[in-house]
Amino acid sequence: MRHRASFTGCLVLATMVACAHNDLLEGKKGEQVVACSRISDAPADLTQRVPAKYAALRALPLRQHWAGTMPMEAGVARIGATSLGLAVHVRYEDSDVFSTATANQQRMWTLGDVVEVFVRPGREQSAYWEVHVTPNEFLMDLYIPSRAGMQSGEHTWEDMITPESGTVYQAYIDDGSWSAELTIPWSAFGQSGIPAEGTTWQFAVCRYNYNGGLEGEELSSTAPLSQRNYHLVDEYMDLTF
Repeated sequence: MRHRASFTGCLVLATMVACAHNDLLEGKKGEQVVACSRISDAPADLTQRVPAKYAALRALPLRQHWAGTMPMEAGVARIGATSLGLAVHVRYEDSDVFSTATANQQRMWTLGDVVEVFVRPGREQSAYWEVHVTPNEFLMDLYIPSRAGMQSGEHTWEDMITPESGTVYQAYIDDGSWSAELTIPWSAFGQSGIPAEGTTWQFAVCRYNYNGGLEGEELSSTAPLSQRNYHLVDEYMDLTF
């Protein structure tokens, strides 16, 4: 993993935190439809605060919608379409970047900081993907046939962790922040390429922030979730191609 700061104990400058929170507050609460624009297939340069391939895309702030508050440490996501798959970039302010993950397909949300991307390919679909990337560059991906089946235990962990998405990903730690890019191939959604113009899917970019300076983990999401629950699929944002 490329990094310029120590893996734990990164310090956030006060000016960076203030700037990030100002960026988030500019977002309009009612804008829950996102245009999925075509972007470059090339991997992003994560040393840039906003990589060039994502610069023209709408910044999506992560909030604690269920509480009507902003997280203490800001996060922003951007999402676009490449010929290879659905691409997501996140940048999270973080004064204590941390993960004890040691391999793919571990329960990443229990092991430290993580970005979580949820994608449902259309409201008529019950199935959706949950893909995690850690700052020390490990992946967890779940194919969930239905939320109801997951909650009832009909779909076991072993069943959901088995179908791998083929996601390509990278992460980068900087002073007081970390960022990641992940591209979920179209084949994971049963597609041969970018969906037809006018197609609408649903998505949420979420976060677990494990920070020694916070009381417990801090959760936040781009989606206007009414509860502190990332599996409220009917409350995800719309993504229109």
